[in-house]
Amino acid sequence: MVTSPKEAAHRAPKKYVPVSRTAMTVTLATAAAGSVALLPTAEADPNANINDVKAQVDNLHNQAEVASEAYNEANTSLNDLQTKVTQLQARITAEQGSLDSARSSLGGLAAAQYENGGVDSTLELMLQQSPDQFLQQATAQAQVTGSKMATMATAAEIARQLNQDKASASDELAQLAKTRTTMGQQKADIDAKEKQAQNLLDQLTASQRTQYNKLVNSTSGGGVSKNTISNLPIPSDARAAIAVAFAKAQVGKPYIWAAAGPNAYDCSGLTMAAWGKAGVMMSHGSRDQYADFPKVSESQIQPGDLVIYYSDAHHVGIYVGDGTIIHAANPSAGVQYASLNEMPIYGIVRP
Repeated sequence: MVTSPKEAAHRAPKKYVPVSRTAMTVTLATAAAGSVALLPTAEADPNANINDVKAQVDNLHNQAEVASEAYNEANTSLNDLQTKVTQLQARITAEQGSLDSARSSLGGLAAAQYENGGVDSTLELMLQQSPDQFLQQATAQAQVTGSKMATMATAAEIARQLNQDKASASDELAQLAKTRTTMGQQKADIDAKEKQAQNLLDQLTASQRTQYNKLVNSTSGGGVSKNTISNLPIPSDARAAIAVAFAKAQVGKPYIWAAAGPNAYDCSGLTMAAWGKAGVMMSHGSRDQYADFPKVSESQIQPGDLVIYYSDAHHVGIYVGDGTIIHAANPSAGVQYASLNEMPIYGIVRP
């Protein structure tokens, strides 16, 4: 394959620095999506305006995908946070039960020593900055048997852990709320960009829409010929063969942001579903997929490898051989074949 200097520049090695999912924000460039002069004059090339509309629509789709991938990453973080909170709440419940049991076993003397000015002992231990200091004060006030002292020490340790878990749960719940807010902002970004794109298309006359559809159809697929598609190699790796076969079966299905099948996909949703069919679990996000798997060079690329695109790694496709990928392109094109070098390559990974 002959590589142009421009393509080589696009594929220059770049370092990906993972971003904290929950702290992630998305900065979108402002799209030039104002009123477009669509009606051709007698002297003007009618296709020129259609080309301009398509360029603007493609740009808006691309910006929406940037927000979509950030949304996917935030959603993964949200699920992780919810799991942590659930686990913490289960631990807190168990620890509270253990603490109550320890208090009961102390008997009248120790139970009385756990009271502090009428405050319930569970709250006292929970709020006590130093349970060990509380125990020292208790033993100084009255004679405590060895077994009761051991039980009190156990209760103090349980209370200390309970305190830590409650603080952790509070932090995680705050982060959950923050992540939900971030996701709401990202969803608004996506909806706004797609609405702008649709508004542009709604300005087209019936004749212009026909021209636009012909232009989309003529440029979709990255110039991959039917002959190339018919003669794509079968991957030698069994799992890669399953993933590639799955991706091929999805060609023609629509693109919907945050979708991962079975009826529609976004870019990372397609690759996640394809490799999931082969038994490989991965995150729903192109940047996470890039970060989670071994890197390979373009000269070593094999069918089944994931190809990450653009300088911010916001798009991904699956390599199917012979310089060809399958990817969920955008709402206008859906899942399609494309040339490996149709977009600037950020990196390649092998699940």
